[in-house]
Amino acid sequence: MQPQEQDLQEPERSTFLLSLLAKRKDAISARIASGIETEWEEDEEHYQGIDDANRAYAATSANSSKRWATNERSRVTAETVRSRVFLNITAPYVDAASARVADMLLPTDDRAWTLKPTPIPRMSASEVEQMGGQEGIEQAIEQAKAAAEAMQAEIDDCLVESNWHGECRAMIEDAARIGSGVLKGPYPIKRTSRVVRTDPETGAKLILEVVEIKPGTKRIDCWNFWPDGACGESIHNGSGTWEREYLSAKQVSDMVGMPGYDKPAIMAALKEGPTTASAASQAADGSPVRSDEQFELWIYYGTADADDIGSVGVEVDDETPIASVMAVILNDRLIKCSLNPLDSGRFPYDVIAWQARRGLPWGTGVSRRIRTVQRVLNGAVRAMMDNCGLSSGPQMVIGNGITPADGNYQITGRKLWRADADVMDVRAAFHAFVPPSVQAELMAIIEWAMRTAEDTTGMPAMLQGIRGDAPDTLGGMQLQNNNASGVLRRLAKRFDDYVSEPHVTRYYDWMMQHSDRDDIKGDFQIDVRASSALVERDAQMRFLQTLLAASVNPAYGLDPAKLATELLKGQRYDPKRVQYDPERLAQMQSKSNPVEEAKAGLIQAQARLADATAVNKGVEGMFSATNAANQIALQPSIAPMADAMLLSAGFTDANAAPIIPNAPPGAKPIDVPSNTSPNFPPNPAVGMDAGIETGIHP
Repeated sequence: MQPQEQDLQEPERSTFLLSLLAKRKDAISARIASGIETEWEEDEEHYQGIDDANRAYAATSANSSKRWATNERSRVTAETVRSRVFLNITAPYVDAASARVADMLLPTDDRAWTLKPTPIPRMSASEVEQMGGQEGIEQAIEQAKAAAEAMQAEIDDCLVESNWHGECRAMIEDAARIGSGVLKGPYPIKRTSRVVRTDPETGAKLILEVVEIKPGTKRIDCWNFWPDGACGESIHNGSGTWEREYLSAKQVSDMVGMPGYDKPAIMAALKEGPTTASAASQAADGSPVRSDEQFELWIYYGTADADDIGSVGVEVDDETPIASVMAVILNDRLIKCSLNPLDSGRFPYDVIAWQARRGLPWGTGVSRRIRTVQRVLNGAVRAMMDNCGLSSGPQMVIGNGITPADGNYQITGRKLWRADADVMDVRAAFHAFVPPSVQAELMAIIEWAMRTAEDTTGMPAMLQGIRGDAPDTLGGMQLQNNNASGVLRRLAKRFDDYVSEPHVTRYYDWMMQHSDRDDIKGDFQIDVRASSALVERDAQMRFLQTLLAASVNPAYGLDPAKLATELLKGQRYDPKRVQYDPERLAQMQSKSNPVEEAKAGLIQAQARLADATAVNKGVEGMFSATNAANQIALQPSIAPMADAMLLSAGFTDANAAPIIPNAPPGAKPIDVPSNTSPNFPPNPAVGMDAGIETGIHP
């Protein structure tokens, strides 16, 4: 699965290199002009608990390095009479939001996407015949399903090897903190695996290392990513993207001899030493993110003029004037250039915005949304601390003629004061008073700010575990939970649209283009709506728990095993850890159940009893009908009365009327023997014999 690479040629690289450097400069300038870097710095500072009042006293690596270099031991100055405390609520809200979103969108037992075969379109009769009839279509559908499952497993393996959950979690944390997160993939990466083999001659175990080029995924720091300034709200609408990496001299030297890299250019860069471009290279707290001994490696994905890339030895298959390329620059030297590994020309980057901004690919995070509330809280807390310091001790007013005996005006216990001779009343010249305390008023402002923070971020403190102010009723808790999940649903849909769908689509294109397995290739669709379903599943956990008891009743048609599986998934627990394996389940299903066997035997016995009762009733009815026919044969005049009695009882004749036809002329009655023994009656009180005289005489 290694994409084709073409070695660079030494001559005439200046035109293409200069065009790349100009594009890089434009991208850097555009990001600076957008003002997003300033907001990133402010959001990072508030997340760390830093503002203008306490920046000089914050425990950052930059300040620590400065104090170590200047041998500074004390930070107390004459200006430290005011409180500079930073009551940080930004970091807890950011961490809680990112953790909650990551738990919902990145379950350990499920994936947020699936591959399905493209539905077969409606075809004419001739087209169906060309497909081999209905059987051929069904066979093609089964093959497509098998290929889709194999492709899904192949992509999932690559994502697992790349630590998909960990990289996405870091991207979500970036988005919650500064508003945006960047994910890169697929990009070619060398992976080494070990295979154990047994020597057939000696029987010794041999460990072989297998090196493969596979697609990978990783999170990119927003500070090291520059899209085209004219891309608008989507980086894929621009002409290119830039990524910066920091490499040590050893890492740069390891690139010598790699396919597609220009060895002379790399050796020249090593001799020059590290150089930097005019881009931000410091973290928000002032600490450097790179060492002076590290090299800046710039990676470009985008469009370029076909003639320019042709001058560096990269051939374009078609005659289009614009080609999609990947170029690598080190110390402003072009050390690699090749066509985009994907024929589609898509950039291997995805940017998710916590809350979208109009006209920019970057978003607004939790830190920015809570910034105003954080400043209000800081002001109220600092004022309360200042007021506490003022009202905690008395203020002294000393008139003329009052001086301390030791010359020190600091108030201490058992202190001696001198009064001049002209001081008539010491109490009038020496007075103490306590400034008023406004702690209750300031605390009301602080509590209001804490409540406003929940409304501003859409994250109730109860859902973060900060305070136990949950509603008293179950319905109230469900209502609050559903309302709080609204923001998460929106973010889940953005994750589907801006990360899962394009990212997995590029993996699908990579496999279709570079994979050696033909059995996984086909026309598939990517269904990425599982992320939204995962959020809904988390919000519906309480409702599912109420269904668990009802699932025991088969009248509801609910499967208890499936319901228990969904409940375990909602608690982020792998159901496979507690479920029966297929062999154990088959063994249990094949084993006889005494209770079920007893129930089946009871049902069979009841069925036999019902059959016997029906036969007995039928015989009794036939016997009664025969007796009635005999009576009518003897006395035909009672036939109409018998018809009326049957009709009154609701009898329906299956033949023609009358119900009981008149006896034909000359018909003789049939003697029916009767058992008159009182000890052995034939069937007493049954049918027509129940309580009436039959008129039959022996």
